[in-house]
Amino acid sequence: MTDNAKKSLEELRRENRLLHEIIDAISEGVYAADKDGTILIYNRAFERIEATERQSMLGRKDTEVYSLPPMSNLQRRAVLQSKAPLLGQCMTYQLYTGKKVDIVYNSYPFLENGEITAIYSINRDLPSINELLISVVNSFDRSKSKNRLNGTSFTLDDIIGVSQSIRQSVKQARKIAPTPSTVMIYGETGTGKELFAQGIHNASSYSARPFVAVNCAAIPETLMESLLLGTVKGAFTGAIDTPGLFEQAENGTLFLDEINSLSLPLQAKLLRLLQDKRVRRLGDKKERKINCRIISATNQSLYEMASKGSFREDLLYRLTPVILHITPLRERPEDIPVLAFEFISRFNKQLNLHIKTLSPELLELFSQYNWPGNIRELEHAIESAMSIVENTAAELMVEDLPSFLLKRMFGNFASNVNNSTEVERTAAIQLTEYLRQCETDLIKGILRFNNGNVSDSAKQLGISRQDLHYRLRKLGIKSATYKPSL
Repeated sequence: MTDNAKKSLEELRRENRLLHEIIDAISEGVYAADKDGTILIYNRAFERIEATERQSMLGRKDTEVYSLPPMSNLQRRAVLQSKAPLLGQCMTYQLYTGKKVDIVYNSYPFLENGEITAIYSINRDLPSINELLISVVNSFDRSKSKNRLNGTSFTLDDIIGVSQSIRQSVKQARKIAPTPSTVMIYGETGTGKELFAQGIHNASSYSARPFVAVNCAAIPETLMESLLLGTVKGAFTGAIDTPGLFEQAENGTLFLDEINSLSLPLQAKLLRLLQDKRVRRLGDKKERKINCRIISATNQSLYEMASKGSFREDLLYRLTPVILHITPLRERPEDIPVLAFEFISRFNKQLNLHIKTLSPELLELFSQYNWPGNIRELEHAIESAMSIVENTAAELMVEDLPSFLLKRMFGNFASNVNNSTEVERTAAIQLTEYLRQCETDLIKGILRFNNGNVSDSAKQLGISRQDLHYRLRKLGIKSATYKPSL
């Protein structure tokens, strides 16, 4: 071989290496096969799309590795038949591994001496297209809506709090998100379990696919099975072809809230589903492979339920490879002011108000209350107060709270006093005096608003006229003081 020939051969090899590196670097899946279907090129992006390795694909026939109904939908056969490029085509197929794939592709014939000898395709999977759309829509105008195309409204960045416990929970959620692990979120009602579930989904590789949520306690047991599995036409009177939640969440996340409320028979069916990763719709004869991440949530200890026989141990271990605990609000009081001001900001926009702060008395009241309904209860308290406050108000005060909320809070304090130690009881006495003053200020404010009318004031406070007269005598308030002078 001459020096020039050697040089040309080396240049060709260098050019070939360069082209293969470029093909591997692009984000679209690149695929090529000869006219008989032997796979020649299979880049890294296509490895990601089909969740396989090129070593297991190169040199194999496309009819061995792809399952399509019908097989004439193969890109190679479609191009050979049309003898022209196929652009913007959609296709759903299943790989020999069982992986279900949705792609949009452009396929082209490769001609030599006027004959088609190979077909090559540029492919993009629907999840990556959705991800691009989500990114464009969300960045176009983030101020208009936080709703995303995947069915979520929140990310982990939306979780508010300065306490060590909530920051630790968010940190743990960020570590969990990139993994495919099944997650159990444990926390009391109102702590934000679904917010964390949505945040984990949006920080994961599943984010471009659907987030499907179902509250297991809200669905009757007779409907829950068909909801999870899906139905086929004729399965029962009125049944239609409907994919179940597992199918709807394909390649995405299925969030099972309040999973502790599932009956034992449904728990057994869920366990079978998780083990086999296959679903058979009600009335159907064939099984369908499913692939979705499971995040569940509970407000009760499943371990205690399992020890009492009300929750299956084998299902428990399937659902709890990773457990994320959300601390109740009463154990992180430093988050209360931060959350309160966030809600004030939100409701200012919704209600066209201009509240800038909380009165020291209201902030103290919020800090001392134990919030059995957690963040959701705090949000509702703020919304209730801001719904009745004067449009010109700049500060939210104790008297702005509805009477039923004040009763609930006062009752909570009374209970604490009765069950406290001597040291705690001394502190509670001081608190009782403070609350007495709060009650006095509230009643005076209501009387002033109603020009001293006891009946109207009692109605606004949500108590009887006799009850208000009793409180007026107890607190030493004279309603006549607030009647307009003639």
